Amino acid sequence: MVANISQVDGQSEAITTLTPAWWDSNKQYVADHYLTSEEIWGNHGLLNHEYDLRCLFDEEGNEIDGFRRTVRKDTGVTLGVGMKKGYKVVQPRQALGWMDSLQNDGVMKYASAGVLNDGAQIWVLGCIPPSDTDNAVDDLRKYILWIDDFTGSKSLLWFPCFTRVECENTANAAKRERDCNLFKGIRHTGDMEFKLQAARQAIIDSETAFQQYNADCRKLIQTDYSVVDAKRYVDALVPLPLTDAKRSATIRERKVEAIRDGMRHPSSQSNDMKGSWYQLYNAVTFAVDHGNLFSFRGQGDKRANNRWKSLLTGDGAVMKAQALDLALTMVG
Repeated sequence: MVANISQVDGQSEAITTLTPAWWDSNKQYVADHYLTSEEIWGNHGLLNHEYDLRCLFDEEGNEIDGFRRTVRKDTGVTLGVGMKKGYKVVQPRQALGWMDSLQNDGVMKYASAGVLNDGAQIWVLGCIPPSDTDNAVDDLRKYILWIDDFTGSKSLLWFPCFTRVECENTANAAKRERDCNLFKGIRHTGDMEFKLQAARQAIIDSETAFQQYNADCRKLIQTDYSVVDAKRYVDALVPLPLTDAKRSATIRERKVEAIRDGMRHPSSQSNDMKGSWYQLYNAVTFAVDHGNLFSFRGQGDKRANNRWKSLLTGDGAVMKAQALDLALTMVG
């Protein structure tokens, strides 16, 4: 079993699209098109199996009241035990089949799907196709990954990622991109229909926000700044200290120099952005993400974790949002 992809009757339970999976040298499980609903959910589709909640028994054959086990119906394999009364099995088609509507609406396409560990987990990877206005040079694909678990120990997960998932290894790599504060798991209890509808809307909202961000960046790249503009912009983002305290002035100069470094970096020097407001904005985001615009406590992994949190939800994220808003305001 390669990368824990499940096998039934000698067939790997996975399918991917557009390019060969590393585990499938013969391209047996690779389509030359975005996957169809029929290939995933149809009568002979990859994820057309279901799961049961069944009784648990002790060593003497007596039913253990209040606890259940999950069983994959087509193979009879028990995947998890000890589920309590409130636990609900959400069948693959129920949990993820509504993604068909996103595909029909053109919001996303199916990129890959598969079964892991005899059916303990399933995944579906949706790809948000690049729009006609996306930068053709930027070949990063935007994905939405769904992973459901049938062992009773984990929630149904969904989140955007850039990793192309084709097995358990790549699924684990994608999980490391997930911001747990923004994309919480969906527990198998309560009103699952409501939870899934909320997740669907969140996907649509996130793509709408991404398209707006692209439009804003195009506006900035089409507008040139002046030296006076640049000074006003940096002074607003990194204000002059209210006092003449030497330490405050030194800290500010370090931050300004970090932005200057961002301006000088090759990522800000391409011909299509040079001299534009996007170059200014890009210099700030580079200083936040890669420079020393902020200081972080701790050493080693602890410092790296503090930096990562800042970039996702802390001061770094706030600074980048302010930089974009201010640039758009000054451009008018």
